[in-house]
Amino acid sequence: MAGVLAGRTALVTGAARGIGLAIATRLAEAGAHAVIHDRDAAAATAAALDLRTSNLVASPLIADLAEVAAPAAMAAELKANGTEPDILVLCASVETLETWDAVSEAAMAAQTQINLHATVRLLQAFLPGMMARGFGRVIAIGSVQEARPNPTHFYYAATKAAQTNMIVNLARTLRAPDVTCNIIQPGAILTDRNRTVLAQPGREEQVLARIPLGRLGRAEDCAGLALLLCSPEGAYINGAEIAVDGGMRL
Repeated sequence: MAGVLAGRTALVTGAARGIGLAIATRLAEAGAHAVIHDRDAAAATAAALDLRTSNLVASPLIADLAEVAAPAAMAAELKANGTEPDILVLCASVETLETWDAVSEAAMAAQTQINLHATVRLLQAFLPGMMARGFGRVIAIGSVQEARPNPTHFYYAATKAAQTNMIVNLARTLRAPDVTCNIIQPGAILTDRNRTVLAQPGREEQVLARIPLGRLGRAEDCAGLALLLCSPEGAYINGAEIAVDGGMRL
């Protein structure tokens, strides 16, 4: 599907590594200008440089989504550079592993701020422009925890389910020509974040036992689906919650 996104700009949040970077890379390979957002300036800059070294169009965008004004500042910075996103991939998130009886105030605040509040602010900053220009793709990166939550993901799973509800709400109510809103729900993907958890004694075996395909996913497993949702072939997919989990939700 090379070139199908030529002339498009894709803003991917939390894209310095993991699923976000895999998606940004795939969209750039399809011709889009990939805006690599992250709060880690060094990592985002390095990721964008790697893409440019491969003759792809990419640029870093540094912002901490925990700050209320961050999305508006991001939009202003991009517009000043003559860049307005046609695609918004909501990948940045905070995931704190706590059971219901140990959920801390700090963890609730951090996960609510990034997973929910920042989602609303980013939509308010970038969705109006997409609607005005007559083309837009919003993709939220959800989680298998929405369908099959672990005890250790008590609050995280709730924030992801709430985020999905927001995106489905938009898909149903926007009624804007060629503006779609969808959710990709990864399962156990071998990212830096998950490697630490899976390194615990017996944890990987426990996770694999829940996956019908019997293997962990790769960040790239989510990238092809993101490309489909952004491409002409995916233009009639709206309000979909699509699992990329090897059947783990079953």
